[in-house]
This record gives sequence, C-alpha cells and structure tokens, in this order.
Amino acid sequence: MQKSQSFRLTYLLGLILVAMLLGSAYYIEIFDHINPCPLCLLQRMCMAALGAIFIMGALFKLKKCAHLFLGFLGLIISISGLLFAGRQVWLQYSPPSTSGDCSASLSYLYNVLSIKDLLIQVWKGGMECSQTGGQFLHLSLAAWSLIAFIILYLIVIVQIIRAIKK
Repeated sequence: MQKSQSFRLTYLLGLILVAMLLGSAYYIEIFDHINPCPLCLLQRMCMAALGAIFIMGALFKLKKCAHLFLGFLGLIISISGLLFAGRQVWLQYSPPSTSGDCSASLSYLYNVLSIKDLLIQVWKGGMECSQTGGQFLHLSLAAWSLIAFIILYLIVIVQIIRAIKK
C-alpha cells in the first residue's frame, strides 16, 4: 500500500470514529432527551472540528507540509477536547458547591460574555455539568468522551510521526 493511501485510510478511520461518536451524541440528545451542558457542547465542537480535519485528510492527497499542518491543528483541537472532557469527568467525581452555573445555554453565554469570560464560566462548571446523565458500561458519557479524545489524540500523533518520517 502506498504511503498516501495509508495516510488517507488512517484519516478515514478517524472520521468514522468521529461520525459514530457524534451520531451517538445526537441520538442520546434527541431520543433519550438528555440535553447537553455547555461543556458537552464544547466537546462536540472539538469532535466536529477533528472530523473536518479527518475529512480533508481522507479526501485529498496531501504533501508532507499539509499533513504536518493538519496534524498540529488536530493536536491542538484534540488536546482542547481532552481538557473539556477531563474537566467534566473531574466535575462528576467532585461536584462543585455552587461556584459556576451551567444552566444557561452556550449560545446565550456567547451573546452576553466575552470568549474569555465564557470559557471561565463554562470551566467552573455547575451542578448540571456534574450530573452523569446516561451511562454505558458503568462509565458516564463524559468518561467515554475522554476515552474517545485520547484515541483521536493518538491517531493525530501517529499521523504527525508518519508525516515527519515521510
């Protein structure tokens, strides 16, 4: 198999994983009526951004510098997703007293706060962000999101290493 095909296959596998995860998240929201908190929405945005990177990598035959660019962009996004998912898992295991409020929607917070204040407010979390909601195999959805971001992070690292060796 040519190197460009193996690059594209790895991007395609990452894209399939992202599509399955986002599809599951929307299924849970629509059919199980579990509304996402702002931390969940930020995780979804990171997941969708990684999906866009994987689409570009899977569809186009890229040069080394383009693979490196996509890789480092994917690295930043996957680390952001890891931070958001990790924070939510942390909040679930040690719920905040009332330091933050997750009850407002992310779009409302975006309209009334600066980006910095929005991120600080969401990072503080609240009682809504600390609820586990649905569980699968005794892990919360946030824990599964954390595991998924670890896998996606590793996929991105593999692609960067392969691009450097190319």
